[in-house]
Amino acid sequence: MLRRHRYAWERRKYKPLDFRHSMFTEQVPRGSGMEDIFGYIAYGDNELYHRGALLSALKLLHYCPKARIIVATDRPALFKAYPVDTMPISAEEKDQMSFGWRYHFGIKAGALIELLKQADRLIFMDSDHYPVRDLSRGFEDISPTHSIMRQREKPHAWTPRLAGKDVRIGDYAVTGLEPMWQSGILGVHRDNLPALLAAYPPMLAVHEIAKIDAAEQFCIGVALTQDGRTLSAHHLPIGDYNTRGKKLFAAPRVRQFFSAHGAEPIAQQIAKAARYRLWRTPVDLWHQRHMWSF
Repeated sequence: MLRRHRYAWERRKYKPLDFRHSMFTEQVPRGSGMEDIFGYIAYGDNELYHRGALLSALKLLHYCPKARIIVATDRPALFKAYPVDTMPISAEEKDQMSFGWRYHFGIKAGALIELLKQADRLIFMDSDHYPVRDLSRGFEDISPTHSIMRQREKPHAWTPRLAGKDVRIGDYAVTGLEPMWQSGILGVHRDNLPALLAAYPPMLAVHEIAKIDAAEQFCIGVALTQDGRTLSAHHLPIGDYNTRGKKLFAAPRVRQFFSAHGAEPIAQQIAKAARYRLWRTPVDLWHQRHMWSF
């Protein structure tokens, strides 16, 4: 039997956060203390994004019982019963952050800005990422001059299209030779809020010139390497299901978890989430052997 108050969150109260009045400014909430926060963003009609973020958060609470978690979401009611804070995103805000739906990943970039305003240090994960051990030591790698992202890639085939287009990220003129940093994981200090703000406006131009949907991570990666800032790949114990094959295996299991355990006490859900498998065994890979993409 699980002990009462085993988890630190059981004595805390949670409420939605309002970020409408500070959107895209450097203003941070008054009275904000020095705080490490884990963040997720979940929006849209696909419930997998929301349930995936929630299952990841439950795993996180097992490994980091004292964690403060904020989910920026357009479906805050789905998270209401759980020990996470929510940052509601309205339809009007989604329209604004997506440049009038010309680039929907602008919602992610805008929500990242607002999440960072709540934190001293922020570790963000996409909803298809999940911890497999304690992540709290990852905050030690985050400073005003150093951030972490998922991984660095070589310049993509589309980046030369940006050369000579006068695309600027802050004072930096994009050359088309920049590397790509994947933003499925982002660890960043509040002092880098100006960098995220500078990265936001040119995302639309990068998206429309280069014809790609990774503009937000490209711009964020460039911004976080300017003015003496540095970036490195994370070394956190985090799994993911961000490829076609992984997602085909994990998606039904995410839904099955809440169908089977969603009515149970939160402490039991946390304990079961920690043991719940979203990764594939060799047998699972064998069953997917005829797929063109794993």
